[in-house]
Amino acid sequence: MASPLDEMTKLLAGLSLGSSCMKTLESLRILLASVSLNELKDYAPKIDIDRIYNCLATSNRDQIDLTCEILKRILGTIPIGHALNKYEDLFLKGLTHSENRVKELIFQELQMAADDKLACEQLSTKMEILLTCVQLVGSDEESIAGKASKVLMSLARQGSSANVLISPPIVEEMRIVSRKNDIVRYRIYDILITYCCVSQDNLTFCEENQLINSLSAEVSTGDILVQLNALELITTLASCQHGRHYLERQGIIQKLAGNLDEATADPLASLLVPGLMKFFGALAHFQPDILAKYPNFTNTMFNLIDDPDISLRMIAIETLSFIAIGRDGKLALNQQGSKLEIAIKTIGSLFTHAYNDVRLKALNSFAELTHIPSTTTDEELQIIVERWFHLLDKPIQLIMNIMKQPFKDLRFSSLSILLQLVDQTWAQKLMSQQPGFLEFLLDRRAEPDKECLELKFNVVKKLSESINPAATIWSDYCMAQMRDHVREGCWFARAQSAVAFESGP
Repeated sequence: MASPLDEMTKLLAGLSLGSSCMKTLESLRILLASVSLNELKDYAPKIDIDRIYNCLATSNRDQIDLTCEILKRILGTIPIGHALNKYEDLFLKGLTHSENRVKELIFQELQMAADDKLACEQLSTKMEILLTCVQLVGSDEESIAGKASKVLMSLARQGSSANVLISPPIVEEMRIVSRKNDIVRYRIYDILITYCCVSQDNLTFCEENQLINSLSAEVSTGDILVQLNALELITTLASCQHGRHYLERQGIIQKLAGNLDEATADPLASLLVPGLMKFFGALAHFQPDILAKYPNFTNTMFNLIDDPDISLRMIAIETLSFIAIGRDGKLALNQQGSKLEIAIKTIGSLFTHAYNDVRLKALNSFAELTHIPSTTTDEELQIIVERWFHLLDKPIQLIMNIMKQPFKDLRFSSLSILLQLVDQTWAQKLMSQQPGFLEFLLDRRAEPDKECLELKFNVVKKLSESINPAATIWSDYCMAQMRDHVREGCWFARAQSAVAFESGP
């Protein structure tokens, strides 16, 4: 009996570009589907892929799709590094094929190489492929340009392999492609900024070779769209310490602080406010002293939390909560006194907003504000968070009411807040004093969704395990109920007893 490899060899030997091509390809597809992946791994290096690839030389899209399906199946069993070396010419031809379906197949392979440290080293030696990728960043087809950009951005993060991106041929091609239009130029900027974020040396090279310097001018250009794109990239650069130092040294932060004042005063420039808030929020997240250093940003953030425009209000609230994620951010925000207290009360008032997406964002922001790692012993932080929590009117009752809402995401977020607060003695006291709270937690029938039911069970489990005997928060009866609930498990269903009555004669 012939082996699958023999059958494949026989089919490929008879493969031609005539009318029988589709029939042969279909037979090959069926044969490949019948072979296990382990078997195919043994056969794949011996398959004549060149003959299959030749079937792409057609205008018949059905044939192209079928050929791509077969190639994907075979290439998926070959280590990407081996495929790059063995089929480099075919990859290059695929990137220049007229059909996007073929380009997408090759990009899928290249993306796997760019994401793999070892394969990435080999990819960095394939200059023609990389030059073609740079050219395709300038494609009018957004999906193709996006895939090309993604491959190069992944490569940009890969240590020494990424240095190929600053080789003279690649840099020159980037300069040529970026002249096409603003959109393409910013795709190239995105790749370069990703490279700059990896190390100080990378940033220094790009700065010395004038590859990113024009960004500082573009944040103040008269074109709002260009400014927004520049802000997005500069915000990415602000995520690394050497990037922040560069922005400070170039005077970009000071310039943007001035832009923020203008944007809040000029209705035409108000479109910049979200981008500027995101930028300064990122700065303050990594470097909380920004709150004191740039009071115009801090005041704008708090003012927008009370803005009548709900979209601006939510941006300001999300910015506030992003700053509050870390310990230093919480401490810096706490220095804002009454402004922060008013902001927290405003966030709490949105828990009952008419629109669920607003309520959900407010809940998630409050969760960030009040989150303390379960392992922390930082008493100062615990005192601050407790005070913030008490700024809400009847907070446990408020959260409990949200847990009864029909919108699943709201229930999940409210339960998440409870779960992160269980380790705090003060929070447990509030929970124990709320009428009906424990009964609601123990009622499995009150929660129709699997994820929320599991989270509710985890709240009970954590409560039962983290009780401080010295605090005597919960009665012995409540403790017994929680332990029984945990012992029965998340999915326990109590049997309903039924009494049958005999019918009369």
